Amino acid sequence: MEEQTRTATSSSVAPRPTMRTAGGGGNFVRMLISVVVLIIVLGGGFFLFRNFRSGVVDTGKYQAVFLSNGQVYFGKLKGLNTAYPTLSDIYYLIIRRPLQSQELEATEAAVPQTPQYTLIKLGRELHGPVDKMVINRNHVLFVEDLKEDGRVTQAIRQSQQQGETEQPAPIEQPIEGE
Repeated sequence: MEEQTRTATSSSVAPRPTMRTAGGGGNFVRMLISVVVLIIVLGGGFFLFRNFRSGVVDTGKYQAVFLSNGQVYFGKLKGLNTAYPTLSDIYYLIIRRPLQSQELEATEAAVPQTPQYTLIKLGRELHGPVDKMVINRNHVLFVEDLKEDGRVTQAIRQSQQQGETEQPAPIEQPIEGE
């Protein structure tokens, strides 16, 4: 009886054969799982970063959008994190210099003149553009929210009160460094 017990015990304790695939299949599965986890982590990080960046622009305010061609537009910006953000309720500045005769220029050459800025509502130009601009994101250098008490925002509010038919009041401000 002892022999039967030993035989039964030794056969039940014997190691089971393991299944192995050719070429290290276990390593491939681990690597595949690691890559999937990495993609999920990076995707989640991108999603969180994108949502964090979208809070940079206050959509309740006007923004100054500085473009790579040197132009600056003021308006309401949407979709900054897209390939083609849109700007609406658009304004821009032009510099108006008073016309002078050559005599005045010669006598007043030493006296610097203060340039006069005029805020223009987009859509009043000769070609009559619609008050919406689609901008290639690659050409946006930076964006700034405008303060409610800033000169540009005040001029925009004044323009809106005057109505679309009248030109807004000019903004007078010296250019520093000239």
